[in-house]
Amino acid sequence: MFIKAFKIKTSTAIRGSDRRKLRAQVQASFPKLDAEELSVLIPNKEEMTITKISTHSGDTVTFYSVSGEPVFFEVEKRIFPTVYTLWKYPDMLLSFTTWPLVLENLSGGADLMLPGIILPPGGLDSIERFEKNTICCVKLKGNNAPVAVGLTTVSRKDLYEDGMRGKGVNILHVFTDCLWAHGSKTLLPQINEQVDSNKEMLENDEEIQDGGKEMKGETEETPKFDAEAKAEVATTEQSHADNEEKLGKDESTTDTSHNGLLIEDIQSISIQDPALPSDEACASNCNVLDHSTNKHENSQAIEDNLATIPTTSEEMDELLGYCFFCAVLRLKENDLPLLTSAFFRNHMLPYSPDGKFLDLKKSSYKKLSKFLQSMQERGVIKIQEMSKGVDSVIAVDFSHEELKSFKTSIDSLPPKPIKTAPVSTNKQQGPVIEEMVSVSGGLANLFATAGYEKGSVFTLAEARKFVTEYAKTNELVDKNNPRMVILDPVLTKALVNKNEDVPSLNWENLFTRVLNKMNSCYQITLPGQSALLRKGKIDPLEIKIEQRMGNKKVTLVRNLDAYGIEPQEFAHKIQLKAACSTSVNQLPGKHKTPGMQVMVQGNQVSLVATALLDDYKIPKKYISGLELLKNQKKKKK
Repeated sequence: MFIKAFKIKTSTAIRGSDRRKLRAQVQASFPKLDAEELSVLIPNKEEMTITKISTHSGDTVTFYSVSGEPVFFEVEKRIFPTVYTLWKYPDMLLSFTTWPLVLENLSGGADLMLPGIILPPGGLDSIERFEKNTICCVKLKGNNAPVAVGLTTVSRKDLYEDGMRGKGVNILHVFTDCLWAHGSKTLLPQINEQVDSNKEMLENDEEIQDGGKEMKGETEETPKFDAEAKAEVATTEQSHADNEEKLGKDESTTDTSHNGLLIEDIQSISIQDPALPSDEACASNCNVLDHSTNKHENSQAIEDNLATIPTTSEEMDELLGYCFFCAVLRLKENDLPLLTSAFFRNHMLPYSPDGKFLDLKKSSYKKLSKFLQSMQERGVIKIQEMSKGVDSVIAVDFSHEELKSFKTSIDSLPPKPIKTAPVSTNKQQGPVIEEMVSVSGGLANLFATAGYEKGSVFTLAEARKFVTEYAKTNELVDKNNPRMVILDPVLTKALVNKNEDVPSLNWENLFTRVLNKMNSCYQITLPGQSALLRKGKIDPLEIKIEQRMGNKKVTLVRNLDAYGIEPQEFAHKIQLKAACSTSVNQLPGKHKTPGMQVMVQGNQVSLVATALLDDYKIPKKYISGLELLKNQKKKKK
């Protein structure tokens, strides 16, 4: 649905009533989410927008964003989570697992077929019941992070009847599509599957006592369905059983030597041991064990992991305070004001020590706003509501006693974290734009001599190289004057007009004629994304000043989307820097690629130009309106 670029119709800040309505709709659609998780996904105070779009196929879709990150989208009055939301709560939907290589097909617009689904160890019976058109997600083997969201095209009953053949999931949204690109463009995280630790230990114990009986591929009998499908599934199960039996033989020697060690490890864990976390903490933090590896090492890994996870609210409060003070000491005056959500995500979280996980819900504060409010009451920071429901850190008391005490209590301040993804509040890498050309119909015969077809794409240098090689291969270079190229019938037909009599051309005129006859296109590589090829010439990023009622002036910025700049994010950044009002609106009039324009109150050309050139690294040649900056300097003189 979002594989191709969509058109934004409107984008506005969400109203309180709409926020409550959305929260109720999400709660009804996804009962696995509790109240605290809902408040994280749909916060009361963070900046939130509603964006209505028209997809490439003409469908009207609404998506909801928190601090510029799409969290849910609505299609035909049904609400769906985005991959950003599912990475926070990967088990909120029915899920299917497929092979990592399938992701490339899904990203290209394909749906998930039933033969591509990896069945769980219990077979079809272990899949939870579902009906046709159930919202679900797709995960890759070895990673619990969902990569796609869609609707089932069959029910669980149909899986039996169809014998796992045909289409399984109609994909609506996938990692790396245009909806994902509308957010922070975070890369796919690695999330390990969560299991109950007691259950895992019991399963390990049973494996030891049974001597690996389960490796013999014994499965429960599945319900009856047609004979052909039954035979197909039986063949598949037999192949799995043969592989598992082979693995069981390979592991038998290793398991025998370590069984005694593993039993001692389990027996050494005392239930009354106060150092161990609660069962709930274990269940929420233990990772799936890889049964193909050494079991003793897995047991030791669990113990090491549990030792590093804060298990009480006091310990989590201590970790929260540590990350807060580290982040504050690294802040500079020009970093402020800073959105509280960005402060937590981009400044506090990176200081969490290796092996420890900063989880607000496990602290005594439960919410970020309460924690920061307590820090404001202690005089460390000052928070202000910059706009309705949007809080920002506007000041830090660097001379505060708690800051001084913290700095002296640690050996050295941890190094500043290296940013691994572009964020909205800091400078980022700019887009890489390369002008290219493609073979037109008029030049098809010329390029066909080297096996190229109409539409083949070349860089300017590659096109010139092709022309040079063609002339030299066909001995068209004038022997008496090497600067001239004699035109053969193919070149004459492709480059010379009917009313012209041109037997030869110099090299520069030859290159110019060929390039002028080719179709223009360009390749743009946005930060964190693969290269995109687009037809035509890239429109410049336009800065204009218009006079409105009376003597009031506004600064308009257009075509930000084409350069990978989120208009809402850009408007908010300018709003903070200029302390003026900004808005994002649909471009007026008819445009080939209708998009959004940012309107800034007053003449802010200098500030806008600095942001585009310095913060977003847009080359000057692609910005129209910089001459307004020169005119301002002349007037000052």
